[in-house]
Amino acid sequence: MALQLNVKPLLAITLAFTLSLLSACGFHLRGAVDVSADKLQLSLQDEKAGERLSRSLKRSLQDNGIQLVADAPYNLKVDKSRFSRESVSLDNSARVDEYSLTLTVDYTLHSIKSDLSKTESAIIERVYTYDADAAAAKDEQETLLRNEMYDAMATRIIRSYMAFDSKK
Repeated sequence: MALQLNVKPLLAITLAFTLSLLSACGFHLRGAVDVSADKLQLSLQDEKAGERLSRSLKRSLQDNGIQLVADAPYNLKVDKSRFSRESVSLDNSARVDEYSLTLTVDYTLHSIKSDLSKTESAIIERVYTYDADAAAAKDEQETLLRNEMYDAMATRIIRSYMAFDSKK
């Protein structure tokens, strides 16, 4: 007489247990922040942000449940965005061995209700090795690093917005 196991209830119990452990440890998606009810609406002035940063900001705001509206109680204005690439080191043949990528963003947070503002500057820097013999692969690596830097900057700006206390 063979013992038959019903796998569906066992699978459901295992899945429920795994999900409860995952939520109990405080896991949340990278870039996700807790948004207070008073900060669910934001007006964004991103004309000087550049296309890539603007896209990352809008996507991150949407992912965190923040609506972009014209008459919001808070305003985020990107004052300046700069991206630079500089050689950091050379190999023994005087060819570039490493590059440094730097993203700098100046922005202002403003509370319409209390008329308080905070201007900040955020910098993200990455260094990567470069091999002229594999230039196509290294160019792809640089593109991936740039995209990651813009996404990280958007998350940093949103976290700054969440920490902005308009009562001070």
